[in-house]
Amino acid sequence: MKFNIPSKKNKKLRRIVALIEKDKRLEQMLKCANITAVDRLGYSDHGSTHSKIVANIALKILRILTSGGVVPSIVKNYEKDGMDMEDAEVVVVMASFIHDIGMVVHREKHDLYGITVARPVLERLLKSYPPEKLEIMTSEILHAMTFHDTLVPPLTVEGGVVRIADGLDMAEGRARIPFEAGKKDIHGVSAMAIEDINIAKGGANEKLVQIKISMSNSAGIFQVDELLKDKITGSGLAYYIHVTAEITGPEKGILGKIEF
Repeated sequence: MKFNIPSKKNKKLRRIVALIEKDKRLEQMLKCANITAVDRLGYSDHGSTHSKIVANIALKILRILTSGGVVPSIVKNYEKDGMDMEDAEVVVVMASFIHDIGMVVHREKHDLYGITVARPVLERLLKSYPPEKLEIMTSEILHAMTFHDTLVPPLTVEGGVVRIADGLDMAEGRARIPFEAGKKDIHGVSAMAIEDINIAKGGANEKLVQIKISMSNSAGIFQVDELLKDKITGSGLAYYIHVTAEITGPEKGILGKIEF
């Protein structure tokens, strides 16, 4: 599977991405996760497309944060063990890419199932790391992926980034609040109202990460307020994040009538 990610000068990340692209078992696992989400539960996409989007968003947010002086937790806590910024980017990308892998079992408790399902995947993809560093990377990735959708907040910068990035894959109907496809309720209507997400570094006197959400209809505020706000509040990174959601043109009608 093709996985476009801006690895830049990060050789470790480039190597991991190359392994992901060749890993047929992981590709199939993401298909199985999506069977659970879409085919069996009628929810929005939770497969490889979602994983790729979240990974790219997470990497962008991490790079903005680190450019502004935020130190990733793996560097702060394990610098004496040789862990660096390149490793932090691998943690964020890897955790983002497999955060929903537990859905091969079920959506309920998929965050917990993912811990067991992900470990052999990480052992395959991180085999270039020496044993001690492999355990550090595995621990950090499992932590970062596990708390993307729980009431329990993550304890690391990387985990907070993954949590926020997961909530930002909601443009053009890609809602992160599960809803039955085609069902005319607030979940579906709100999802269709989100047109675009823009993430940029803030300027002087602005918060470090500026997130601008373009909506075609005011119903989109449900996605922003019910999901993204909670994700950011529980990320441990709210101090650095500013969100603006607005209708950027004439308000578009989405729903004509509903009956029950």
